[in-house]
Amino acid sequence: MIELLPSSAVKELKDNLSTKRYNHSVGVMETAFVLADSWKNYSIDRTDLAWASLFHDCGKEIPKDDRARICSKNSLSLGKELIDITKLNHAPIGAKLLHDNYGIKNKDILMAVAYHPTGHPDLSPIGWIVYIADYLEPGRTNMENREKALQKACKNPLQGLKIVTELRMKTVLQNNKPFHPMAIRFKKYINKLDSI
Repeated sequence: MIELLPSSAVKELKDNLSTKRYNHSVGVMETAFVLADSWKNYSIDRTDLAWASLFHDCGKEIPKDDRARICSKNSLSLGKELIDITKLNHAPIGAKLLHDNYGIKNKDILMAVAYHPTGHPDLSPIGWIVYIADYLEPGRTNMENREKALQKACKNPLQGLKIVTELRMKTVLQNNKPFHPMAIRFKKYINKLDSI
């Protein structure tokens, strides 16, 4: 999977992330491909999926002050709703880095990265996969029933989105944080769907 991407881009990502964050990113990519291979009704470009999944956290370890400067000085075309939340603004920053540093212009990839923490009604299957894989990757050893949730997500994409949304919201509640309006919007959106 990594071999689908330019080795120079992968090296740069590895150099800019901690070992733990890089291993998480690889785990997300591996889980993303498990989901993509299971979702037979969707034609998912493997190179696009590799970019979105491996680079979803490429803005995560930029220092907080630098992230604030990027958000204030640059016009972020995607994820503007997330820039005021320090824990979330790495996502739109990551989409901007992919666009500016690697020439990625595919909106499905950029949306997947920009909204992977909250979801968004306009996500494509690549975005759904990254949203789910980010939460169900193997490094989440403290999560009960991870394998069972992943099996359900492999069989039914919508069920996977609903399961992960509930798990994400449960974590937010446990941390005594408010739900982001985009996460609420995404939850309402998927709960209205019968299938995807």
